[in-house]
Amino acid sequence: MGALTDYLTRDHERLEALMVRAVRDPEALDLEAYEAFREGILRHIGIEEKILMPDAKRRRGGEPLPMFHAIRVEHSAIALLLVPTPTHALLGEIRSILEQHNPREEGPEGLYAMCETLAGDEAASLLERAMQAPEVPLAKHYDGPRAHFTAASALAYAAKGSKA
Repeated sequence: MGALTDYLTRDHERLEALMVRAVRDPEALDLEAYEAFREGILRHIGIEEKILMPDAKRRRGGEPLPMFHAIRVEHSAIALLLVPTPTHALLGEIRSILEQHNPREEGPEGLYAMCETLAGDEAASLLERAMQAPEVPLAKHYDGPRAHFTAASALAYAAKGSKA
């Protein structure tokens, strides 16, 4: 496992620990932990969407890796589920997506390893760019009629939107 894979995998672990802390009390969410998770996951998605995936596509002569579509749909769904006011149920929906999503990125056949392999001698530069990625400003929660509260709804909406 290379340094980029290690860095991003450790970030998955950090985010999972924040999620666990956020839902530990079945009576009330730890909103401080949740907001740290929310900011962290959006930054993490930004690293993948704005740094890793474009770099890999460029190195492949403009051809995206086959896994990009599924990863992009899941990123969109996760982002959609971060919009409403958090509840235990909503965080369970986010975790259900992450359970299938994180393995696509980790491991010897995952996004991170593929990006490192494509970057070759420039993988350290890619890691540096990832480490320098800025925090993401958070918008207020929105619970209106277009908000998504289930993984199925968010994934379906994201898949539909990604074909446009």
